[in-house]
Amino acid sequence: MSGDGDLVRLLLVVQDGDDADVLADNESLACSLQWSLADVATCLREAKDRSLIWGARSGQQPGPWFTDLEVTVQGRRFLAAHS
Repeated sequence: MSGDGDLVRLLLVVQDGDDADVLADNESLACSLQWSLADVATCLREAKDRSLIWGARSGQQPGPWFTDLEVTVQGRRFLAAHS
């Protein structure tokens, strides 16, 4: 898992939640994307490493686990480049 296609899908769901004022977390992303929690965590790790998302870290597993996720300016640029 992970790659630009997966990152785009994840970021679009995070952005949709932000636009609706319902900020995403790992569990909501797993439900929306129909991915496992482990796959969500892997993709979120890459997105965070690339500064594409911001969120509050939580100790839940599998980690990293984020709540209140938002797409960063860098993430918006990434989405624009992959639209």
